[in-house]
Amino acid sequence: MVVFLFTKKSEKIFESLPEWVQTRMANKLVSLKDHEEIFKILKPLVDYDLATHRLRIGDYRLILSLKENRKYRAEFWVLDVGHRKDIYKS
Repeated sequence: MVVFLFTKKSEKIFESLPEWVQTRMANKLVSLKDHEEIFKILKPLVDYDLATHRLRIGDYRLILSLKENRKYRAEFWVLDVGHRKDIYKS
């Protein structure tokens, strides 16, 4: 089981996105909740300060930080949300 938690900053950004993008992201996160091989879908980030992984959803990216990884549960914090052209600039 995988848990995705939003920081206050990322939640605010998420809520400012168009509704169809929010729906698409929410559906993707729900579908990944019980995915067996989550680390084949999430790509590791190199040389990115706090983040460990990224999730691609169309033209948008979620920057994630793995906080806990046990045998039956992984906990990811969503640090940032944004369009692919802007997300890696900050």
